[in-house]
Amino acid sequence: MKKSLFLAILPFLASVSFSSKPLDLNILHINDHHSHLEPIELDFKIEGKKTRVKIGGYPEVVSIIKNLKKEHKNTLVLHAGDAITGTLYFTLFRGSADAKLMNLTGFDYFTLGNHEFDAGNEGLKKFLDYLDVPVLSANVLPQKGSILENYWKPYAIKEIDGEKVGIIGLDVVKKTKESSSPGKDIVFTDEIETSQKYADILKEKGVNKIILLSHGGAYKNFEIAQKVSGIDVIITGDTHHLFGNDEMRNFNLPVVSEYPTKFTSLSGEPVYVVEAWEYSKLVGDLFVKFNKDGIVEKVEAKPVIPYHLDSSFRRKDENGKKYIPEGAERENILKILNSTKTFKVAKADKEAKEILEKYQKEKEVLGGQVVGVIKGSVMPGGSANRIPNSANEKGSVATRFVAETMLTQMRSFGENAKIDLTIQNSGGVRQDITPGEMTFNDAYTLLPFGNTLFMFDMSGEEVKQVLEDALEFALVGGSTGAFPYGAGIRYEANQYKDKNGKRLVKVEVQDAKTGVWNEIVDNKMYKVGTNAYVAGGKDGYTTFGRIQKERGGEDTYLPDAESLIKFIQLNKDFKTYTDSNVIFHFDINNEVKKK
Repeated sequence: MKKSLFLAILPFLASVSFSSKPLDLNILHINDHHSHLEPIELDFKIEGKKTRVKIGGYPEVVSIIKNLKKEHKNTLVLHAGDAITGTLYFTLFRGSADAKLMNLTGFDYFTLGNHEFDAGNEGLKKFLDYLDVPVLSANVLPQKGSILENYWKPYAIKEIDGEKVGIIGLDVVKKTKESSSPGKDIVFTDEIETSQKYADILKEKGVNKIILLSHGGAYKNFEIAQKVSGIDVIITGDTHHLFGNDEMRNFNLPVVSEYPTKFTSLSGEPVYVVEAWEYSKLVGDLFVKFNKDGIVEKVEAKPVIPYHLDSSFRRKDENGKKYIPEGAERENILKILNSTKTFKVAKADKEAKEILEKYQKEKEVLGGQVVGVIKGSVMPGGSANRIPNSANEKGSVATRFVAETMLTQMRSFGENAKIDLTIQNSGGVRQDITPGEMTFNDAYTLLPFGNTLFMFDMSGEEVKQVLEDALEFALVGGSTGAFPYGAGIRYEANQYKDKNGKRLVKVEVQDAKTGVWNEIVDNKMYKVGTNAYVAGGKDGYTTFGRIQKERGGEDTYLPDAESLIKFIQLNKDFKTYTDSNVIFHFDINNEVKKK
């Protein structure tokens, strides 16, 4: 938001005096839409069958919020951060598409997320200049002289039905400092201490109904809910979690916590925490009944997922063949969806749809723009080169290249530029990389799945087990697309296991400073990058999945295709790799075929 407008609003609101009485309020909210402006297709379980359904879309979000505002007496519309980065819409338009659509949504307030800083202070300033929504962030402090000085405030006081409601903004600290690009003139303060500080300030101003609009992530906000007094509701973002209910679970949706999740504050009052999933898939709607003392007496959960009638549902038959349900089968799917409280037929807001269509047309044109030029020889990729073979002993050099772009991107992160190595599955790289011009569309065609970069802390022994897992899945009964390649790591392996049940012969890690290769150390900890798909244990990467479940990890939510684009842009004289970092001893008489 332009700073002159915001500065005019806040002093007036803070100076008004109100009496205290009960208040009924509906909080409408989204978070982490990450430039995902078009609908997304997901698999639901309907009648026990996996059913592909198209949901969401930003014009549909606008429509739902506008309609809910008409239905409810008192509403507060909030965005919990990470509006930008994640699709070609941000890569090409640097936030203008998101801002124009957000301006139509009717947000009362927006808080900063870590990814708002991905393009540095300059990039954030440009986005906020497009945006006509008041911005709140209490623990992100631009220093005097910063180009971001006065672009946001720590809190706001809004009059709703004659009552003062306080809203505090908050960002996640560690992730923003370590995995984004804030300038050195941006200072961050502790989430818990800052929350308590401004809750106290609001109470001193006579505000007893306080909402924390926090991009701190679900678990940090669970902690805040229990360690801070004075806050009644926390609208969270960052973790991309679906807070939901049993109805959603029945459709096999990935519900992480209840909508809302209840805690007891430091002073003994109830605190309710909600998060609205991600990527314009869902609109949160939380009804809150405050008594005159500002205590929440009642809540009602009404989150909405818009689904599209204008698209065909898809299923697989008993032979695994895809088909489109028709007739009575389709009607029954519609009947089940329409019988729920969660799902509503998606109807796009007319003005928002027109804006998006304009950007879609520009995207089609701009997508053909050249990112950079690749010199050298062809880097084999695609299904024929997933595993080294007699026709191509190096295997998927293109996959090693993708791993290198990931490594470069992750090492560019501020304080967290300590990534040792990256691992990429060959099935995620869909074609050869040929010398010549590369366009934006080429990058997204090469890496079409929208995977994001994920980080783990792992021992050398665990890294080796990840490779063993992937080799097993690629070579025996799984998918050849699991075959692993890497950057900052190289290995030698056999097609068949030895007497100890191992395929690996040697694994080495490259020193980031000296470039020297050293044998991996079993009990040494390494920071490992990969894509979010295999990080969750998919494609046979079971050790990744186990570690994430047991110890967690960090999803940067940065697209792999964006890393590739940045790599090409920064390395103007890049020459293709000729080696894949893998030596694989295959059986020429019994080579593994694509599966």
